[in-house]
Amino acid sequence: MRPPDVANGPRIEGDLVRLGPFDGPFWSLGLAWYNDPVVIELTSDDPSELTEEQFRQTIETDLHHDRSVVFGISDREERPIGIGILRNLDPIHRGCDLHITLGPEDARGRGLGGEAISLMRDHAFGVGMHKVISTPFSKNPQMIRCLEKCGFEHEGVLRDALLQGDRFIDVTLMAAITK
Repeated sequence: MRPPDVANGPRIEGDLVRLGPFDGPFWSLGLAWYNDPVVIELTSDDPSELTEEQFRQTIETDLHHDRSVVFGISDREERPIGIGILRNLDPIHRGCDLHITLGPEDARGRGLGGEAISLMRDHAFGVGMHKVISTPFSKNPQMIRCLEKCGFEHEGVLRDALLQGDRFIDVTLMAAITK
């Protein structure tokens, strides 16, 4: 897969993870992560796997959009472990949406995603956002707990919000607001 010329996430260092531009190995690894059956079940309304072209178009849309920031997430050993996206950065209403995918199974449940979420949230606040929203599937309690630990509060449940395969699923609306 040919990477695009744009890799727009700035470098941000944490204790456990590093955020940086989405480039190089993130392209091939990201496709595998998005097609992981567990990731599909917990984050996608479409149960089918993405083709290389669909994945490229999905990420490039965000990379080339002036209201999105795409991060490659690496652990401290520089091993790529995920993708973070801030979408719909709205300079008028000062809000945005946060999305994250951790790929390798051994990267989950160790605090890496939580730190990445906190770094992305703080970046959003640092560029003038007042509210950061995340909408995990209600059937994803690990993500909901992680967001709670990162200061996100429950704002409601969107019942039967998405059709996943042949059944409707609920989405939990969560947000962090600057103090």
